[in-house]
Amino acid sequence: MSLVKWFRKNNKKVMAVVVIVIMFGFVGGSYLSRLGEKGSRPAETVAYFLDNKKITNYDLGLARQELDILRTLRADSLLQAQDMQGILLAELLFAEQAGRGASPTVVNYIRRTIAQNQYRISNKDIADMYKRSVLSTAYWVLLKNETRRAGVRVAQADAGRLLASAIPQLYEGATYAQLIGRLVKAGTSEKQILATFGDLVAVLQYAHLICSNENVTIRQIMHTAAQENETIDIEFVKFDAEVFAKTQPQPAEDKMIEHFNKYRKFMPSAVSTEKSYGFGYKLPDRVRLEYIAVKLDDIESIVAPPTHEETEGYYQKNKTLFTEQAPSDPTDPNSPLTERTKSYAEVVDIITAKLLKDKIDSKSESILQQAKTLTEPNLVGTDLELEQLTSEQFREKAGDYETAVAQLSKEHNVKIYTGQTGLLNAAEMQTDEHLGVLSVRGSGNFPISLTQIVFAVDELAASELGPFDAPTPKMYENIGPAKDAFAGSRTRFSDTSEQIMAVVRLTEAIKEAEPNSIDETFSTHSFIFDPNRTDEKHDIYSVREKVTENLKRLAAIDTTKTRTEEFISLAARTSWETALDRFNELYGEQAKEDPNDPNVFKLDYLNALSRISSIRLKTLAIQNQGNPAAQFFLNQAKLERQFIDKLYALAPPDSNTPDVLPVVMEFNPNMSFLCIKNMSVRRLWKEDFDRIKPTRFRREDLIQFQSLAPVHFNPGNILKRMKFRFAEDDEKSTDANAPPEPEAAT
Repeated sequence: MSLVKWFRKNNKKVMAVVVIVIMFGFVGGSYLSRLGEKGSRPAETVAYFLDNKKITNYDLGLARQELDILRTLRADSLLQAQDMQGILLAELLFAEQAGRGASPTVVNYIRRTIAQNQYRISNKDIADMYKRSVLSTAYWVLLKNETRRAGVRVAQADAGRLLASAIPQLYEGATYAQLIGRLVKAGTSEKQILATFGDLVAVLQYAHLICSNENVTIRQIMHTAAQENETIDIEFVKFDAEVFAKTQPQPAEDKMIEHFNKYRKFMPSAVSTEKSYGFGYKLPDRVRLEYIAVKLDDIESIVAPPTHEETEGYYQKNKTLFTEQAPSDPTDPNSPLTERTKSYAEVVDIITAKLLKDKIDSKSESILQQAKTLTEPNLVGTDLELEQLTSEQFREKAGDYETAVAQLSKEHNVKIYTGQTGLLNAAEMQTDEHLGVLSVRGSGNFPISLTQIVFAVDELAASELGPFDAPTPKMYENIGPAKDAFAGSRTRFSDTSEQIMAVVRLTEAIKEAEPNSIDETFSTHSFIFDPNRTDEKHDIYSVREKVTENLKRLAAIDTTKTRTEEFISLAARTSWETALDRFNELYGEQAKEDPNDPNVFKLDYLNALSRISSIRLKTLAIQNQGNPAAQFFLNQAKLERQFIDKLYALAPPDSNTPDVLPVVMEFNPNMSFLCIKNMSVRRLWKEDFDRIKPTRFRREDLIQFQSLAPVHFNPGNILKRMKFRFAEDDEKSTDANAPPEPEAAT
């Protein structure tokens, strides 16, 4: 049951019906921040909530006192040590009180927790927690009243016991009597302290009650467990229509135009009942980047290696980094372990490599910062400020990249690269050897991918940057230096990939659209470091070529199916090895892009394939909200799910293998046939399910429970469900027959 449905069913008085959200700084911020100004009257009504309950200046003043008490009790630290509800409640109530706003450290911790635990929470959900239209005192008033109206209370005796157990941990051994005694001497009564702390605990308990109201059913858990715990192994030969499409004749022009017009409105790779083969020619959002880039290998040639004095000095200052656990008696490996500091000789190579890398990074960044300075808009003689420039003003006043590179290359005696990319979509950028690993550090020192940043430009708004990410760029505004986020651990691309650092700017941004015609073409190349490269033809996207390729593959479907059946027949008469050799001899050469490629037809294996559950897809979709390439990767996951589900369908429910082997399986999205030699399913039997059921229940319950936290504590949602409105707006909408003034909320 959703949160909104729960309110409708259980508490009509607090359900979300109508809301007037006033933007902070327009009315809300300026109006509520008048609290404490000279001449403000305590009884003056500031706002209303629910059925004309008042919020006065006195209420807000009392709320501020209570939040100050809670801060003195270090309730923010206590909440942050709890679950996601506690962390978000602490940020809602105390970030503003601390005068720091959003904490990048806390936000980064929240993001890591979400990723590690597979919570269904997006970065946008977290960013929305910091979009507030009123002060934290108003949210505290609303949350207290909401909790009390639901009948959730914490007795002062219980609040006292909780505080007594928490204070020694929060105050390094201090006792309840010591801390509360100091507060009482300062003028706050123990009763007020316990009442305030009890209100906080009640608000958190009410959040737990609401967020845990989603029911997890046995059928749901059983279905998900079966999908994620059952696995399948297959041994197969793949027959792709592309292999046999190369000998197909050129499609007729009228057929090409008809096919293009039929699928021009669809995105490629998105499979549906309307287009099972995934045809689509709609062009996604695209950007063109101008860049200034350096190779770190080139920079190394102009950097002095670390001296003996530098390495030894680093060692002396950082000896604690070079400790290990070693036997206390070197002659007895079984003696008690003790902490040993490694000698300088043992770690000098590690230190040298680190200091050299630091020097290369520093020099690279210094050169690129110079490049940024040389190419920033020239505002001399104008009254303009850099932060206020429009995209058009950036375009007019930005410096020339080629001129800056010529100057810097001569000054530093090193090769610096500049140029413009082709038109790239988000998926192409994110999977590119160079662009895909570049990131910029946000305000919280958290790496934000370059793809995420450039597609957030106003002309596209394909991604959303939160308050802790990099600023939203403008056209022709310098971005960077962008660094290789995977430097030092080449797990994503080949170890031969060159590490780079770059400054880029957007020179073109095109919103998704249907192609103008079948003859539309554009370049898709990335950074160019070798002007003599020979693969330029692969960097041109041609709609006509794509249509031609797809029609040829479609025409080869029947041929591919026939060849698959021929292969099975030949393998049955001889052997699979003989059949493979014969097919590679007959049809393999025509499919090779490179004469040195291995055999086109070969026996492949896929092991331990598990199905992708709807919950996993949902989690993937939510966690990637705001990622401009999210739809591409989500489509790939859906295709993988469809493929694995089709494999599972080959085996009857009461068997681990198909009734007949070998078996042919057609998979339309890839226009291919699989000739499956062997297949084995490892089922999740009832005994196994009974064993893992408690764990799966707890896990799914926890995920649903935590995933609702940013919904319940979302500032906008709090205002909506409590029907918050400012007094000024309420009075404007009141007619002459308005009812008499209601009693105060407190």
